[in-house]
Amino acid sequence: MHSVSLSSLLSLTIHQKSSLEKGGYKILSDLLLSTPSDISRTTRIAPLEVTKILEAACRECAAPINKIKDLPLEGEEKFTTGDAELDGILGGGIRTGMLWEVVGESAAGKTQLALQLSLLVQLPSRLGGVLGSAFYLTVASQLQTTRMEQILNTHPLLSPSLCSFANIQHASVPTIDKLIFVLSKSLPQYICANDQNSSSRPLKLIVIDAIAELFHTSKRTTTQFLVERSRRLSEIGTLLHSLASKHQLAVLVLNEVSDTIDRDPAPLDSGQIGYKDQFRWFGRADSVLGEGKKEATLGLVWSNQLNVRIFLSRTGRRRFLEASERPRKIQKSISATSSNDSAGGQEAVLIRRLTVVFSSVCNPASCDYMVTAEGISVIPGSAILLAVRPEIGTVAPPRSAHISMTPHGDLTQMRNIQVAPLDVGHVVDSTAVDSRYSTPDNEPEDDEWDAFWERNALPDCVFEEEANLTEPS
Repeated sequence: MHSVSLSSLLSLTIHQKSSLEKGGYKILSDLLLSTPSDISRTTRIAPLEVTKILEAACRECAAPINKIKDLPLEGEEKFTTGDAELDGILGGGIRTGMLWEVVGESAAGKTQLALQLSLLVQLPSRLGGVLGSAFYLTVASQLQTTRMEQILNTHPLLSPSLCSFANIQHASVPTIDKLIFVLSKSLPQYICANDQNSSSRPLKLIVIDAIAELFHTSKRTTTQFLVERSRRLSEIGTLLHSLASKHQLAVLVLNEVSDTIDRDPAPLDSGQIGYKDQFRWFGRADSVLGEGKKEATLGLVWSNQLNVRIFLSRTGRRRFLEASERPRKIQKSISATSSNDSAGGQEAVLIRRLTVVFSSVCNPASCDYMVTAEGISVIPGSAILLAVRPEIGTVAPPRSAHISMTPHGDLTQMRNIQVAPLDVGHVVDSTAVDSRYSTPDNEPEDDEWDAFWERNALPDCVFEEEANLTEPS
């Protein structure tokens, strides 16, 4: 609708089209995104006539009204993530007809999950798949076929007889214009040709790895840049939703994070909610200490395009897992995340955190997971259902408001209220010590403070000046 040429509208007269063209209005979006007063001033058309032109154009281009019963069912098809615990947290797996985002810092496991899903979507329905294919779009990297082959050969649900690289198409989209061209032209043509080939599997998953890289810039961020970025993000989101809805496929977009910067908010009128308060609901995870230090990039404009946001965090924790906590073939694949530290011959496993920030198909929840040779594996029993967040301006509830979930994500049955599982006998990853919040366990000892003040002692004159100021005159 936004690209309809004004010259093609039958409801406008030749004189009106000519006046609009002289004023610089050539397509419908130019007209709809301008105020009537601006249109009247630039085209020298009377304000009353401008109103009639806008009404006529909208009436002619309006989409027909459909009855709900005539609309196709969406989001009913889903495929497994390869982990029963994660499937339960996400409401049964990855649903089609939706736009999913996985956001996290580098080495959190975003690409691991995307590669894993590109293979699992090919499984038959008896194993949790949909007998589909995947289209993997990369922005600044190459498709990691070596790692994908490792997942294919080690994951218990996957095998070369069921899944093949031939069912995964790949394309590079290094620029925004290239991505929009692929989404608007190339992919629809590919899907149409693929559907006509009876021997080909239907496309059921589109992956973009990673969208934030398209908007990296070394230039100073200006209002004009942010407005243009918002416009392009909205255009990309519209194209992705169109593909997901029309062809009943799942779209998985990988995104990056930035550091959380708390600024003094500008005064707001009564009833208004500031950006900081809005984004803590939609752009951050806060299930464990330190998780809220990062937030998703691209702002609220992109957040409003998503159906689900999944946040992956590097916690810097390592745990000595009990036998009941080891998912599937962890004994064989532990080398992907193990440490040389051991206690009684047992290896410490690097733990990461997964949080569903918001979703239209499941409740916000959080769990511990590890990246093994076979992909993403959730630690059994670590899932918790996140409590309802407080209203703006109210005091947040204590950590004990987290509710432990039963295995396999059964949200209808809750255990007794408790805090998130602690890492008993854990060791800390030395590479992440500097990035953690200060806690009683990692605060400097008293002798360290003494040494600090010995090196940074204030001169005596400071205390003399202070004494002079406090003496009565």
